[in-house]
Amino acid sequence: MKYLRWLMMMFSAMPLLAIACGPSPQKVSKEITIHAEPATVWAMVRDFGAMQKWHPDVLVSKLENKPDTEGKAANFRTLTLKNGGSITEKQRETQAEEMKLGVVMIEGDIAVSSYSDAISVKPSQVAGETVVTWVGRFNNKANAMQAPAGQDNAAAIAAVSAHYGAGLQGLKQVLEMAH
Repeated sequence: MKYLRWLMMMFSAMPLLAIACGPSPQKVSKEITIHAEPATVWAMVRDFGAMQKWHPDVLVSKLENKPDTEGKAANFRTLTLKNGGSITEKQRETQAEEMKLGVVMIEGDIAVSSYSDAISVKPSQVAGETVVTWVGRFNNKANAMQAPAGQDNAAAIAAVSAHYGAGLQGLKQVLEMAH
């Protein structure tokens, strides 16, 4: 009898376990090869306050150095987008030797939540070429398993994919025109 009661209690708790789980984290990774030296590409990517120079969807990038939630000085940028939206991000890490820039989104008019990304710059197998990889991890905007349309995983993946695709193409165009 105790075993039966235990089983009933366990099965009645299962729906609560499903509710306790949040949305599955999503990931987008885009890569492009640019006909420019890695140092030249890195110089443009690492300039945290100048994304408008290469991303066609960014109208203005405003850089601020201010305390973060832990009171430590940090770089923040607010990107004003051409569609009228904005995104505020914190520079999470800059690894100069590895040529990697990490960012976390504080808030933004994009279909994601809990967003972080990293852009890495690496020499290609071909001299004078560079491979740039942009990887982001995030949840949908609603931060829910059953999110409404426009705030669901599909919308989040589409928004990030479009942002990365346009940005990488813009970076390539700017750097290869300068070459």
